[in-house]
Amino acid sequence: MSSVIEDVCELLDSYNGRDKVVRLACYTFKLYGCIKDDKPWQAAGSRLSNARLMLRLFDDIPMIRHTYTYGLGKHESSNIAAALGVLANMVDQMFLPVEKACWLQDVGILKLSPETAERLDIVSTALWAASLYISLLQTFRTTRHLWWSRECLQKSEAGSEAKRNLDVRLAFQAVTVGKLLLDITHAVSCLPAGWLWGDRIGSTKVAAIATTSSVIGIAMYFARKRLLK
Repeated sequence: MSSVIEDVCELLDSYNGRDKVVRLACYTFKLYGCIKDDKPWQAAGSRLSNARLMLRLFDDIPMIRHTYTYGLGKHESSNIAAALGVLANMVDQMFLPVEKACWLQDVGILKLSPETAERLDIVSTALWAASLYISLLQTFRTTRHLWWSRECLQKSEAGSEAKRNLDVRLAFQAVTVGKLLLDITHAVSCLPAGWLWGDRIGSTKVAAIATTSSVIGIAMYFARKRLLK
């Protein structure tokens, strides 16, 4: 029991870990509110979502540092990997100020016409979806390289521990792909009608998709601590 409590406390002590927990609570509340048609539960979920947004308002400097440190990705194994990394950083770097502008418009500090505000919101959601899609491509590349490594291990006399560790990593990559597909479905569904499947999935299904993704994210956090040493 003490080990579980320590893991939970460690999860909550980190920024990313607490964001995972708040995200799960946010969409669980929204899902329950949609199923029961209970507005207070939906409102609670929206407030938790706003809490996550408030914390992201201060992510610019860490993101700038990450982008600067990554540079042109010269440490990557190939030019394609480097290009995807640079593109991912550019998209994430653009997303943060756009999201801030949306928030400033929502609270009334930034005065924009309804048309401009709507376009800004679309750009924010599109950048979110693009970031997830790039992450999916990066995950596919990592999975392919792990498969190559697995084939090489099978032909060699490597120990069973190395093979087991590689199989675990492949399983994690498969789960990551599934989670990213859920997140992409969620992100695109927030776009207006006419943008792929934007506005075609009901709010209950969207909340269910986001809740499932959140559960997977936390489960992967704990599984990674125990299985990937």
